[in-house]
Amino acid sequence: MALTGEVQEVRDYLAINQALLDGLGLPADSLLQVETLGKGEHNENYVFGIPGGQRFVLRVNRVPQPFHDNQVAYEFAALKALEGSGCAPLPLYVDDSAAALGKGVLVESFCLGQELDFDNLGANDLQCAALLMANVHAVPVAQDCPLFRPADPLQQLFDECVDRFAAYRGTSLEDPRYTRWIERFFAATQAAMDAAPAAAEGGHIVNTETLASHFLLLPEGERNLPQGPVGTFVDWERPIIGEVAQDLAFFVAPSTTFWDSNYLFPRENIQAFLEEYWAAVDGRFDRGSFDARFQAWLAVSVLRSQTWFCKNAARYAQGGGHTVQRTFEKWDIYTSDEFNEMLLRECF
Repeated sequence: MALTGEVQEVRDYLAINQALLDGLGLPADSLLQVETLGKGEHNENYVFGIPGGQRFVLRVNRVPQPFHDNQVAYEFAALKALEGSGCAPLPLYVDDSAAALGKGVLVESFCLGQELDFDNLGANDLQCAALLMANVHAVPVAQDCPLFRPADPLQQLFDECVDRFAAYRGTSLEDPRYTRWIERFFAATQAAMDAAPAAAEGGHIVNTETLASHFLLLPEGERNLPQGPVGTFVDWERPIIGEVAQDLAFFVAPSTTFWDSNYLFPRENIQAFLEEYWAAVDGRFDRGSFDARFQAWLAVSVLRSQTWFCKNAARYAQGGGHTVQRTFEKWDIYTSDEFNEMLLRECF
């Protein structure tokens, strides 16, 4: 069977990268099998290894995230910082040289499990996701941890949304109808932020993109609740040191759940899920100002989602670059009056 161009490119890269093979303990003459694993908005993922032997994940960065200029090195540092959690992939190799594929390559351990599926939730799937987040958030953060530590994470994310919207205004792609929705979200988010007290905690490693596809869950019969293991929390391309409320709000926001499914997290079920999370934390750190700031985080999570479409309007209108089919399929819904009316009603 003929290989796709991308898979062949990865095979060629592995074949000439002796440092990578040595780092993984693979013989120089290894006949490696390479398969596609998935493609996101920023990275392409492949699984590779000797047939019948250990497997690894290779991530090729295509579009860097904001606030750092070396995506793969940043993600490698995040995974190093999370090694003590026991529920994140292990960082094994990083290549940010000019010879690397794309804008850099990261190799990490291959993790077993099925992606969290909001359309087909099992009996304790959400409990497992809550435990994975709690275990990560409970990892002590070293003083010299190189991850981005914004002075005010909530304001920083709001300002990022402002920049996204500003880049959209006045362009040939601007839709006045959608602009009106974004302006309403900005006003409502600002009001929620004005009503929130200052953060009383903020020293946790947070993923910031708690999509369902980032939670790989073990089969129900192999899970050990309430302590774990239950699976792995993957995809650490945009972590910061900040507030745990950011991860929880993003996880339950309907603008998030709908990305990987047709599921909209019921407003009446959100508080029960938050209490499930705090039960998983089990006193490992204080609740702080979580409850008083959660609504502001929920609002800015929705604003972040909807201004993402402003930022990426040109990339998806022009095509030819790094794009994802799922985004094309969801675009018209996310920007529709019906969807935005629901967001305004349920989240503000």
